[in-house]
Amino acid sequence: MARSGGREMTAILGRVALDGRPVDEQRFRHAFDALRPARAARSDVSVSGTVGVGHHDSGLDGAAPQPVTEGPLTLVADARLYNREDLARALDCPADVTSDAGLILRAYIRWGADCLQRINGDFGIAIHDAETRDIFLARDHIGARPLFWTRRGNEVLFATLLHGLTAFDDLRWPLSEARIARYLCNPHDHRLESFLDGVEAVGPGQWLRISAGQVTRQRWWDPDTIARRTDITPAAAQEEMRALTGAAIRARLPRNAPVGAHFSGGIDSTLVTIMASQALQARGANLTGAYAWCPPVDEHYPDMGVGDERRVIAAQCADLGVPARFGAASGATFEALVAQPMELQGTADLMDELPVIAQAQGDGLGVMLSGWGGDEVFSSHGIGHAAWLLRHGRMAEVLRLARRYGGGLRRPHRMAGLVWRAGIVPLLPGPVYRHFQPFDDLYGDGAFPSAQMKALDRHAAPSPGIRLRPDADAYTRQLLQMGHIAERMETWAAWSAPAGFEYRYPLVDRPLLEFLLSLPPDIRFGDGSGRYLARQAFRPLLPRGLKKNDLANEKLRLDNRLGWWRMLAADARAGRFDASCPWLDMDALKRTVSQQPPKDKFAQISAFARVLVALRVHAMQTRAARDHPPPAKRAAG
Repeated sequence: MARSGGREMTAILGRVALDGRPVDEQRFRHAFDALRPARAARSDVSVSGTVGVGHHDSGLDGAAPQPVTEGPLTLVADARLYNREDLARALDCPADVTSDAGLILRAYIRWGADCLQRINGDFGIAIHDAETRDIFLARDHIGARPLFWTRRGNEVLFATLLHGLTAFDDLRWPLSEARIARYLCNPHDHRLESFLDGVEAVGPGQWLRISAGQVTRQRWWDPDTIARRTDITPAAAQEEMRALTGAAIRARLPRNAPVGAHFSGGIDSTLVTIMASQALQARGANLTGAYAWCPPVDEHYPDMGVGDERRVIAAQCADLGVPARFGAASGATFEALVAQPMELQGTADLMDELPVIAQAQGDGLGVMLSGWGGDEVFSSHGIGHAAWLLRHGRMAEVLRLARRYGGGLRRPHRMAGLVWRAGIVPLLPGPVYRHFQPFDDLYGDGAFPSAQMKALDRHAAPSPGIRLRPDADAYTRQLLQMGHIAERMETWAAWSAPAGFEYRYPLVDRPLLEFLLSLPPDIRFGDGSGRYLARQAFRPLLPRGLKKNDLANEKLRLDNRLGWWRMLAADARAGRFDASCPWLDMDALKRTVSQQPPKDKFAQISAFARVLVALRVHAMQTRAARDHPPPAKRAAG
């Protein structure tokens, strides 16, 4: 596979009038300047008649001018291609002098929207057709790069980050109470609309064509359409998995900027860290750091024995010659998360990453590699495979799994429970499944929504549910389509842009995903154990004792939760929650944080999660009131 020639950590902005009115150049340049990332090697803007477009380029691997124009078509793209040589060969144009944006535009001219099937990369693309006045927007298959758009009257606006849109001060940007209500009543509900009324994300694997009269949406990447192979052996599958993984990691290494990697004791981050370090060492370089959420070993968090993942992290970093950067989150980090403008950044809530971003910024990173998204397919846990075995009459294999993971014949009740949960429940019909469904409801009745918010939420269409299925790949396809992977990617893109670096996710590389989803279950899940294929394929690389066993990090998180809860109780006594908020039941919120947190672990985590969601919304409302925007738009009904 060809190496990356991408133009990384770019940002794009566009404003197009569909009714022939000219775009105000001064106003456009003001908004474009507000979108400028911390690392910007060059910035290009073009305002001509009814169209204003702009592109910031960080200069990683060299900066290239945009927009790109051929005939009536003008393209701007936040894009990095990972198959540029192959694409250039198919287009019969020189790869060494054609930018990624130029290749994408030529591919669109040749194949139209079908060009997306031929592009492997992370991208948000916008193309304006001066003849038809149509606007074409597209996003990569997994949503690694964000892209938002809105229609305001006869104008269409788009940007990679939401603060690029809100910088247009001639337009109103009210918050959507309908979206806030859905978030408070069901924080797991991932949808395309943002908290800004009328502004939505282009969906992962989706393209849109916007004209004066209509908006056409279509999925160009759908994991449900991937055909299953029958012509491959286990050995060949492992070899191809190794080749595709190595190519995906190498393609995401920039040529002229420091690189870091997330690192935990799990398979995904461990492989990314090891393989990236080895690839960089072959160039005479190395990772700048390996970044963990777990705390360093000290008197507060001493070594917890053989299962402590910090042993794997420390030993592997020492072997690779890579500095280990351990976690630095505290109770105060939750306040930092609450202070982030969620309405412009998304709802991802892993506050552990905020200290990592500060560390990465201090190290001068250009790219952070992450194994995020690997759980779903790459190192799949195999949820649903036991039910698949049962459905195919392979009871003996299910019993072997039950003996291995249920404690053996001396614990028949545990074995029976495992067979029930993993094998039988996914096979149950809908009404019966709902009665026995195994997912814990973390948020219950929601995160302290006010009566007004509850009423608004009753008018919302129900969110699509996730259920176990008697097929592990069918279950993971659901996860790929539910939106939570892209939601975190959008948030992290917004968090990291001011810090001067970007995230890349090699384990959700499209050829790698499609290959893995094409494999027969017996190859992917082998003996039925979780993460089977990844362990078999990379056994020589994986360190001994590798296991995602973050006992120290769980203790740190518990300490941080309790520490923040004590801060909130003191704040409640000081009057922090006395003022009314139309979106929240402030009395219930104040009563909750004024009490001792629950002793039961799940009840405590649930209560804490509800409080965190409510506090983020409370901070959003405080910002809205402070800035005196127009009233939030209410849903009809």
